[in-house]
Amino acid sequence: FHLIFLLNYQEFLILLILPTTLLLYCNASIEKEEGIRLPIIMYHSLLKEKSRSGKYTITPDTLKQDLEYIKSNGYTTINMEELINYVYNDGTLPEKPIIITFDDGYYNNFGYAIPILKELNMKAIISIVGEYTDTYSESGEANLNYGYIRWEDIKNAMQEETIEFQNHTYALHCNTKGRNGASKKKGESIEQYKKIFSTDLMRLQNEFKEYTDYVPSTFTYPFGSVEKCSTDIIKELGFKASLSCSSGINFITKNEDSLFLLKRNNRPANITTENFFKKILQ
Repeated sequence: FHLIFLLNYQEFLILLILPTTLLLYCNASIEKEEGIRLPIIMYHSLLKEKSRSGKYTITPDTLKQDLEYIKSNGYTTINMEELINYVYNDGTLPEKPIIITFDDGYYNNFGYAIPILKELNMKAIISIVGEYTDTYSESGEANLNYGYIRWEDIKNAMQEETIEFQNHTYALHCNTKGRNGASKKKGESIEQYKKIFSTDLMRLQNEFKEYTDYVPSTFTYPFGSVEKCSTDIIKELGFKASLSCSSGINFITKNEDSLFLLKRNNRPANITTENFFKKILQ
């Protein structure tokens, strides 16, 4: 009683709320320890000519420098199968996991990235656009400067277990006729959108099954254009995760929702390897 009397009102309130605050802090710390910090890097095209480098194109040499830097900092590349297994089946992951992704399915990913990945014993994900792959599979053309990966290339790459393939839509990787990627058009009903979106994604899923006997687990949004209802739709279609184009670092828990709209950091050409990664990997 004498102690309380000597304290002023503010000090008395601190004594009352301090135990509760400490308890909440400890519970938050325990909860945070149950997840993992996961950076994801987004690449696109690889071209040898530096003059063609830009926001979405780097040289193979830059890619190799990046991967060597990642490895030297103690990170281990994983794929989506391993990440999904961690969340859904209580699987294990390395202490410092990282995911490397390539969007669109450029043939130069097959020609340049895979040999580098194999040399460094690392993994990556390529998200293909179905109509691009069909077009170049039909023509048979394999050009490192402008072509896209073909079904025969995908089957060959899958045998190496270096590359995992995912769904980047069949024909929605465009920005024409009022639709931006996989978003809903103005005036389009939810029912209309759901039918168009689902039909497109399942066309590529079915082609994967037909040509490779494999079905992608992850949907990669074109241009980062996300429709609010799309997560529920892709869950209904059987996808276990999705990749966005929003920048940031992911915190993965055992909650399945933590696998959707995963953040990725686009790798442009106008920055050194160290400067690009120092904030991401710190």
